[in-house]
Amino acid sequence: MKKNILVVLIFLTIKANAQEELTMRFLPQLQESGWAMPCNRTDAKISFGLPILSSTSVHLFSNGFTYHDLFKNVGDTTYLQLGNVINQLKTNNFVGFGMTTSLFNFNYTGRKISVGFFINLKTVSQFTYPGDLFKLLWNGNGPYLGQTMQIGNFGLNAMVYTEYGLHFSTTYKKKWTFGINPKLLFGKFDINTQNTSVTLYTDPSYYQMTATANLNIQTSGIPDSAQQNDNKYLKSLIFNTANKGFALDFAAKYQYRYNISFAAGINDLGFINWKSNITNYTSNISNVNFDGFHAENFFQNDTSTDYSTKNYTDSLKKKLQLVKNYNNYSTAIPINFFAMATYGIGIHHKFSAQFNWYSFANSQSKALSLCYQLKLGKHLSVAATYTGKSRSPFNLGGGLIFQFLNMQWYFVTDNWWAAVRPLDSKNVNLRFGMNIVWGDANKKYDDVPKPMMEELKEKK
Repeated sequence: MKKNILVVLIFLTIKANAQEELTMRFLPQLQESGWAMPCNRTDAKISFGLPILSSTSVHLFSNGFTYHDLFKNVGDTTYLQLGNVINQLKTNNFVGFGMTTSLFNFNYTGRKISVGFFINLKTVSQFTYPGDLFKLLWNGNGPYLGQTMQIGNFGLNAMVYTEYGLHFSTTYKKKWTFGINPKLLFGKFDINTQNTSVTLYTDPSYYQMTATANLNIQTSGIPDSAQQNDNKYLKSLIFNTANKGFALDFAAKYQYRYNISFAAGINDLGFINWKSNITNYTSNISNVNFDGFHAENFFQNDTSTDYSTKNYTDSLKKKLQLVKNYNNYSTAIPINFFAMATYGIGIHHKFSAQFNWYSFANSQSKALSLCYQLKLGKHLSVAATYTGKSRSPFNLGGGLIFQFLNMQWYFVTDNWWAAVRPLDSKNVNLRFGMNIVWGDANKKYDDVPKPMMEELKEKK
């Protein structure tokens, strides 16, 4: 092994916190915006998307450091710069990955209602770690002689699932628009770490560490060594419907004046019950002594590395005394709350503000986004956004929507710089695709306020 377990975990879980799509909510021209903002209504009367082509999104977010803060490439060699990130870490940190791929979607927008159907494949993951864990790996336990270190909660939470959703929105008395997306979920894969904590005491005379730990790890869909190369197992995982769940998105918008509106909602209020291929691990360790390890054994490139790693792994297994069980369990999916305000100038200019709160795996993040959108006729819309997040305060993003014939192409991101150089950014978020569209849902003006009606007719 050329890299230790920590490095592997970082590669596997480099994250998008997880399903935040702030810019998408500002763009009701896209039917996909109705997944993030259920009361949004598209301009097209009919819109549908082909598998993968219509929508793919990738999300990455780290509240501690970027890839190039931790790794440096010199020629063909990659160096770990753990010392560079130590001072950036807080008590609790997280890093991970998220991705959504559309398998099919369809939407119809009428005079007062909008209805649709969508199927998405979603991946969300998060590695939560305390800053003291990195400090211990870098500084050793020398600075903690005679002290008890609270490593705190840490763990890996990751899930893959398919959602089958309905979209419905309607207007009420011209002032209100209500939207709801009920979703049936089918879980494919899950790792859920709960209530995991470690304390370490360092003997002041001998540097020996005494550990106390509580572990509770739940898994579903993870193949054992005999199944890893089994095509039948892969098929059963893809078409598995045993892990059922349900989620709900709902939102409401109030049209205060013809050019001023307010909206709020909650996304992904739901859960998945995991029942297939369950293997759980628990361990309650009290006062286990550990002599420590030499970090250089994990970074050298000779054949002794594998031997050293195996010895430590075997020793750790004995000390952990993991107990297996096969009990079913449930997990909540990441939940998202948002509130928005919009001010329009005619039909061409729109200014919006949004507050967003996101929670997953015992961690939370908050964000504020501002948006200016310019609509240039039917064929082109552009948006520019600013997003400030905890420990990532400066993100310039936006969206581009281009419609030609019956094709609607779009690219949306919360951070343009990250879309170009993702390894230098803490916050990476983008969605792109192409929809097939027909008709104009705004062709009739029965419900359009009079001040805007004249401008619309003049534009026509």
